[in-house]
Amino acid sequence: MRNNMFIHINISLKTMKNLYLPLLLVVLLASASLNAQVPFYFDPQAVSATVNIGQTATVHSVLRNATEQPVEFSFPGYVTKGQGGPDDYGYTWIDSDEEGGPNYEWNEIAETGVPVEGLSDDNVVGPFEMAFNFPFYGQSKNHFWINSNGCISFNEAVMPFFNGPIPTNNDNNDFIAWFWDDLTMDPAISRVYYKNYEDRTIVEFWRIPHFPGSESTISAQVIMMSNGTIVVRYKQISETFETTNGTVGIQSSDAEMGLQVNYNAEYLHSQMALRYDLNRNFITAVSPASGVLQPGQQETIWVTYDATGYTTGAYEQELQCVTNLGELPSLYLHNVMHVVNPNLGGFMGHVTDAGTGNPIAEARVQVGDHQVFTNASGFYELPLELGSYNVTFSRPGYQTRVIEDTTAVAGFSELNVALSGFYLLAGRVYAGENPIETGFAYNYKMHEGNVVDIFAEMVGQEGWYEFSGMSAAQYIVKAEPSPNSQYYGDYLPTYYGDVLHWEEATVINLTQGTDNKHIHLVPVSNAPLGPGSISGSINSGDRSADVPIILRAADQGTVTMTTSAANGTYAFNGLPYGTYELFAEIPGKATIPQTIVLSEANPSVSGVDMLIMDGEIVFLGMPETGLFASGPAIFPNPASDQLNVAFNLNKPTTLRFVVSDLSGRVLMASERQLFGQQNVEINTHDLAKGVYLLSCEAQGERVVQTFMKK
Repeated sequence: MRNNMFIHINISLKTMKNLYLPLLLVVLLASASLNAQVPFYFDPQAVSATVNIGQTATVHSVLRNATEQPVEFSFPGYVTKGQGGPDDYGYTWIDSDEEGGPNYEWNEIAETGVPVEGLSDDNVVGPFEMAFNFPFYGQSKNHFWINSNGCISFNEAVMPFFNGPIPTNNDNNDFIAWFWDDLTMDPAISRVYYKNYEDRTIVEFWRIPHFPGSESTISAQVIMMSNGTIVVRYKQISETFETTNGTVGIQSSDAEMGLQVNYNAEYLHSQMALRYDLNRNFITAVSPASGVLQPGQQETIWVTYDATGYTTGAYEQELQCVTNLGELPSLYLHNVMHVVNPNLGGFMGHVTDAGTGNPIAEARVQVGDHQVFTNASGFYELPLELGSYNVTFSRPGYQTRVIEDTTAVAGFSELNVALSGFYLLAGRVYAGENPIETGFAYNYKMHEGNVVDIFAEMVGQEGWYEFSGMSAAQYIVKAEPSPNSQYYGDYLPTYYGDVLHWEEATVINLTQGTDNKHIHLVPVSNAPLGPGSISGSINSGDRSADVPIILRAADQGTVTMTTSAANGTYAFNGLPYGTYELFAEIPGKATIPQTIVLSEANPSVSGVDMLIMDGEIVFLGMPETGLFASGPAIFPNPASDQLNVAFNLNKPTTLRFVVSDLSGRVLMASERQLFGQQNVEINTHDLAKGVYLLSCEAQGERVVQTFMKK
């Protein structure tokens, strides 16, 4: 065996559990159903872009209408009517007149709220305590003041009676302008209340007139949510109330940062709601933001990403598209913005399951002391200084993988990795129609055609074998009855695929757990006794005894097996005349079965000798061939500076001569066009003292002989 081959033996009797396969089928069917394409859809359904800090990028997808009717579509938050933003901090606004805007719902607190006293013309009262920390432009607010001129502020400054645009760019800052103008309080009709809830604070303004007071009033509520969302509800605005002279918006403590909804223009009306959101959404524009698609038409949707105010990392946003289709009121385009710093390096990419291709969440990506974890989409981003690194990917239930000497260039280098999981490989072993009661199973892990690992298990109850914790790879499985089995001697060691020969075995490409790799043992089938015999030997540097030698006769349907003696010899006696195939069976060793014909003229064949090499088993000489009339014979043996090869060819051919060592390493090779009686000289002067193989190959036939160099 090769030096990199390890044997793990863990003999145990285990009961099979078959529940996971039906569950897997259910999941797959459900997934197929969910992935069925609807007739109005994005193509592709997900887009992404890498954007430098502070820069913008544009991506696109195609919106297709495969229905038989015109479809109206729009993107809430990106149609110009009734919405706006973001400002430099990320606040946006949308009103109840817009698709996706807030619903108008008035929550009366006059009987349950706290009355606000002391408000008059051009003054401020407070502070009033909130039940939570209210986030406002990155600052935590837990007190507020109420200004008589249509504002709630987070300082005690009096708002002036003359309104202005937002951002104010002056000393008036840190406020919510629900209607900033010269308002006043009419003691006969005007009231203000506030009420704290666990997750919100409501401030109600009831029938507030313009200065100096009139029957034309405005009634509104300002709701400050614990998550930073602000909702303003306008219950009733008198028809004669002048709405075209006022400011609506929010202003941060920074005089240059704020979000204006309206300034001295016709906008507000009764039973209207307005909402401010801090989504920090990176999508700032969609074009077209609305439209109509006729049957069979398509439209390219352009989406703008803005990385202003974002740090390096991956950001996701679902872009909603609403339609007039009853069965599909909305659909979504998934967006990912990868923000990078062009002056820094690092790695980014996806970690997936090698078997299924599905994303792996919570996988650790590590370089030295720097580490991050993948998100639900399997995406990670690991910022580093420019340089070369060994990057380690790991997660419980998967094999750790190290990508060595990987260079992080400016920006982020893409490094996608698939991790192999640990899977179950199992099946049953049958003798005829019956599962064997005891036996052995061997599992050979393959890589590029070579055996790199061997596992062994007992065949347990009802013929089950089980190899757990297997990585995603290619495997060849072999089973045989144990000596105390009732089937021992009647059935032969058999590979998955129900064959005896290693090179005929079915390779299992394991990418998920399986328990249906059943093996049906090949039965011993002896032919009637006859006068023939076949004998020979098998040898290697360290193994000659107990090598399985298999003899099968295709024309008679018989197969039998013996093992080599301590000195490597073997023999099959009492054989009837016929054509046989003979080969030695060692897992991982390639060999071409030798065809041997027994007849009345040639009842016994001896000297069918084999040599075990690193990767194959070769026959030394051929008892019968259609190519060579005689030979090849080699002399002198041992050789000194020259080896002669004498033979007689039946027909013209290109003959290849190969000299190799016992490991199969080729030392010299040559080809010659030859016919008839020949004597070929091979220069052996440069060979070191030892034993070598000479292979003569042509037209699919191969004769191998050993010689010594003295």
